[in-house]
Amino acid sequence: MNQQIGSHAIVIGSGIAGLCTAQVLCRYFKEVTILERGAEPPHASEPRKEVPQGYHLHALLKAGEQALEQLFPGITHAMVQDGSIRINGTKELKWFHHGEWKKRFEGDISVLLQSRPFLEGHIRLQVEKNSNVRILYTMKAVQPIHDASLNKIIGIQVLDGASPQSNDLYSDLVIDASGFGSIFHQWFTRNGYKCPEEKVNIDLCYASQIYQLDDTKRRNWSTLLVYPSAPMEKVGGSISRIEGNRHIVTLMSYDSDLSHSVQQNFINITKHLSQEDVYINLQGAKALSEIKVYKVPYIVRHRYEKVKNLPQGFLFIGDALCRFDPVFGQGMSAAALEVLELEDCLKQEWKETRGISTHLTKHFYKKVSKVIDPVWKMILIEDFRYGHVTGKKPIGLSFLQWYTKRIFQRSSQNTDIYNAFIYVMNLLRPASTLFSPSILYKTFRRM
Repeated sequence: MNQQIGSHAIVIGSGIAGLCTAQVLCRYFKEVTILERGAEPPHASEPRKEVPQGYHLHALLKAGEQALEQLFPGITHAMVQDGSIRINGTKELKWFHHGEWKKRFEGDISVLLQSRPFLEGHIRLQVEKNSNVRILYTMKAVQPIHDASLNKIIGIQVLDGASPQSNDLYSDLVIDASGFGSIFHQWFTRNGYKCPEEKVNIDLCYASQIYQLDDTKRRNWSTLLVYPSAPMEKVGGSISRIEGNRHIVTLMSYDSDLSHSVQQNFINITKHLSQEDVYINLQGAKALSEIKVYKVPYIVRHRYEKVKNLPQGFLFIGDALCRFDPVFGQGMSAAALEVLELEDCLKQEWKETRGISTHLTKHFYKKVSKVIDPVWKMILIEDFRYGHVTGKKPIGLSFLQWYTKRIFQRSSQNTDIYNAFIYVMNLLRPASTLFSPSILYKTFRRM
């Protein structure tokens, strides 16, 4: 069925959020153009220079996997065929968290393990199958084209990397999926659309390197996580299987710069984690890549749902709208869920107007805020366990930190509590389920 509501839509950025967005837009617009400032990736398995976080561990939560499957039917099967590893999310995850090892058992949630470039490459292949989608590489989006009389963004001024002259691309809708470093928030502020933002300084640094582990050693896990116990411990580490019989090793540190120390002795740092499991499993391992360091000084949420009289025809999505703490691995999955909300909005536009109404912007931001709210709150509860973290704290923080720590510790002993937490962590159920009578009883009853 033809559900076209416009002639042309533009997506800024060809990362995971941008590609997923284009997949939805191509069902509702005659033509979709993706603007990518970087060059075309030479190989699907290589991280792109424009995505420095691509060198590091990325988690695809179960809700994110389900969203991708809804957007790209059959993609998860294709990924497994090509090398993604499907694991049981509670049995094959060995996790030291808040001073306790989680109780491992055969749960009913499976997740996929792979590198970020592998995942993005498979999504790109699916998007490229659409005849009405084109990706323009080395094309920098400069600023919106604003029709003040209509209070609408009607296109984007672009700069081709091969030419000093800028050009105008006109469209019915522009979606900014360019990531955390989006320049367009400044344009909105300069033009009188100042957006409230919630900025939390976390001073996070993480470093990653890919290894081939010693095959002679037997392991009963696919992912090993040693989280730092705040506020005393600030450095944690992980090892996770990825495609190609490889493992990605990541160190994360709050309030401490790993840049110099990891280059000197990456493996030796793991010896000083609260548990030596990461260090032990790296003995006899062969490094397959350089050490890559990435810093996240702060996380930020832009609250466009609170701005009145926003210009129509322009939306932010993914990290451009809200950047989460990457340690918790929720960014890609949240972005995929936001794209599903976008699809619901466009479907409603088609049903009601057969075009784009003035309600789309407000409707979209209201819906995605419901995706972002619980994820943002979960992250802040944990980040604010560190004294150096500054920013707006959620209401009831002390109680929430006390209760969630109790949940975390009891999940090392009780499979029902751990299972409930895993569902919340994978964005499959709301955090309120952790306050159900049965979970409350099991959390506080005597052993």
